[in-house]
Amino acid sequence: MLNERQLALLETLENQPQTLAELARLADVSPRTILRDLDYLNFTLSGRARLFTTVNATWQLDILDRKSYFRLLQRHDNDDRLLVLLLQNAFTTRIQLADALNMPETWVADKLARLKQRYGKGFTLAGRPGAGYFIDEPEMKRIVILANLLKKDPDLLPSCGKSVATPLAAYPAIPGDYLASLIRAVYVLRNRLEPSVPVAVDEALKICVEEMDIYLSPQALQTLTTLLDALQQRANLLTPARIVALLEQVRDKHPPAIIDPPLINDLTGHLIRCAATPVWLAESRQSSLNNLKAAWPAAFDMSIRFIALLREQLNVPVFDSDLIGLYFACSLERNQTERQPVILLSDQNAIATINKMAIERDVLNCRVMVAHNLSELTAMMEAFSPACIINNSHFRLDEALKNTLTIKNIITPAGIGQIKDVVESVFIRQNPGKLFPATGSFHYANQPSQCWDTVMLAVCEQLKAMQHLSAEEAVNLCQREREGENLIVNRVAIPHCWSERPSAFRGFFVTLAHPMTVNDEPVSHMLIACASSASRQELKIFSYLASVLHRYPAEKIAALRGYDDFMALLRE
Repeated sequence: MLNERQLALLETLENQPQTLAELARLADVSPRTILRDLDYLNFTLSGRARLFTTVNATWQLDILDRKSYFRLLQRHDNDDRLLVLLLQNAFTTRIQLADALNMPETWVADKLARLKQRYGKGFTLAGRPGAGYFIDEPEMKRIVILANLLKKDPDLLPSCGKSVATPLAAYPAIPGDYLASLIRAVYVLRNRLEPSVPVAVDEALKICVEEMDIYLSPQALQTLTTLLDALQQRANLLTPARIVALLEQVRDKHPPAIIDPPLINDLTGHLIRCAATPVWLAESRQSSLNNLKAAWPAAFDMSIRFIALLREQLNVPVFDSDLIGLYFACSLERNQTERQPVILLSDQNAIATINKMAIERDVLNCRVMVAHNLSELTAMMEAFSPACIINNSHFRLDEALKNTLTIKNIITPAGIGQIKDVVESVFIRQNPGKLFPATGSFHYANQPSQCWDTVMLAVCEQLKAMQHLSAEEAVNLCQREREGENLIVNRVAIPHCWSERPSAFRGFFVTLAHPMTVNDEPVSHMLIACASSASRQELKIFSYLASVLHRYPAEKIAALRGYDDFMALLRE
């Protein structure tokens, strides 16, 4: 059985590689204890995932079979069982929870505190002196939360009917497995249901309940019907026309976004599923969204605005904003048509043709020019600056040439990956001094007692006084950080905003005198960024920054002493 420390260890490594020393510090144990935990975890996870060290001495988690991996974690994690007990009873004491879970009361107290923090945005876990703990939410929401638990793991309560039901014509947006989980949840809570307003119960629903080997009283059936009607009605509000109207409102602040049928269809279908089958509890542990924010910052900002409009205008709760962010990212991809030139040096026509087709198919916005000898290569380089030169021949290139790759014979998927990395980051690697000017970087002597809002205001005021930020950009940066979806990559906070200035990307590296905690993540330095979402190259800077910062141990990032150290990282 995995203990709390080992589960926390896996959760940490799911989000980001860490050194042995950092893992020991986070767990408040010795490195030897962490090594024993890692050995035991590798034994337990055999075939599902593996823990290993990289060349820079950091430990990393590689999940081989995600479905099997998360199913194993559910068997070792008592969080779901604890939530079921809290939902089943009006009040439950710590002693009762400890007896039911067969664990010490002190462990239960730690679990309750962790659960309160983990699910704080989804629901309220409260306690009443002398009575016990309970989920402080309306009845309908408690039913949905329990249904989420039963859908995730039907064996949590194996004696309450079947886990799959036949979909009903009256509720076309609700699939059979979700319908079954709602029926089972109502059955489990049947003795705690509040009196409901009389409604007509669909005959097909009664038959469906009987087929699941469950008996529900007339009052329980009415409660179930009321809930199903509400979910279906919410889904019916999400028509393509209404989605387009919301997208138009979002586009007012993000002009590069385009609205086309693929985007409308993707969003409408996904949001209907969100409305008809709400997931207050994720079916697996949610990893950090920092990678998404870093790769597609404009898309993520657009998603936040879009979700806010959904809640305000259509009363639709949406939780998996990462998927919507990806849809917006697809929209941005479709709108960018600039193609970067790549020279393929190849002395074999057949292989050159095959490789040219493979590169242009798999590397977005890439145009491949074939040079058959060194003379043609020189002539092409005089005519234009290539994003990358791929030596697919027996010729020896000048070592002074930059952005070159040597790939022999037919290019493999690994070779395509190398080309993608070089093409996407060439603009950034060629212009680090222009993107991150030294004149706007400085050291800020923050105090340990200062909060993040105060530090942001002070740093923005200093940049504004140096004429690196406009008044509007300073306001937008601070407001964006207060929304809570902060971008933090390996100890570096990256507050960003979208600027109306025609000038290029501007990034200002600011070291802090004292480390801080932002959204429960440690922050040692700041990188204030202003970008134009109309430029594809500028959007790629965030993704490149994330890849560079994740390449190093957290201790090295935290130890950066100033602008020169930061630029040295980018140039390595």
